[in-house]
Amino acid sequence: ERKTVAGMEALLQLICPCIFANESKRSKLMELTPCSTSTTADQDSGGDDLSSRAREFLSKAMNPITKLQQKMSEDQERRQRAALLQAGEMMTLVSPRGASPVRIQLSSDGSLLMWQSVQQEVNMPSESGVIALAMVREVKLVPQGGLLRANMPVPLQWMIMSDDETVKFEAPSEVVKETWMNTVSLLASHQASAKKERKMLSMTKRRLGLEERRREAERRKAEVLKTCTSGGMKHTAAAMMSRS
Repeated sequence: ERKTVAGMEALLQLICPCIFANESKRSKLMELTPCSTSTTADQDSGGDDLSSRAREFLSKAMNPITKLQQKMSEDQERRQRAALLQAGEMMTLVSPRGASPVRIQLSSDGSLLMWQSVQQEVNMPSESGVIALAMVREVKLVPQGGLLRANMPVPLQWMIMSDDETVKFEAPSEVVKETWMNTVSLLASHQASAKKERKMLSMTKRRLGLEERRREAERRKAEVLKTCTSGGMKHTAAAMMSRS
């Protein structure tokens, strides 16, 4: 029994020497910094990994909200800039027939740019026109003619180029010109993107409709084939359903 107790004491002394040490030695042993165990390292590593995954999850969760906020901000800015054009502005229409004072403005739905001259003939504007922003290809400065000034723009003038026509205007100031050029370009790009999205949506709906009709035809064919017992009737039913 004494040997057993002595063995246990020896084992405990190996495991925790501070138990059997004197007071001074025990204090020194207690002051020693414990070593990091593999379990502690694993826990730290696991904590870092969990924190990283939590940040990644929050980032992904916030991404749609951030995009929505950005889109709302862009929509608000676009509406504010469109409101300036909807109020209208007096400019000069520059055409081969000459210069004509016109009032140019954006339609209420923001899809059309309209203008009409102040001068009237038979109670009708002598000059008028409309252009769909979705058809606008480019908004740019009007270049000067001649070899020496080919790269220089005409002061105050700007033009809208579409698939069908090119329209030139002269603004009352450079500030007004820049405002209209930038806003028309912005709205035209938005209208073109919206038109493309509508077209893609229409094609998707059409494709889904065709697929739905195909599945319905297959379902009816399967029902007809179930009611047929002879091989000849099966082939006849299949031919009839394929024609439908």
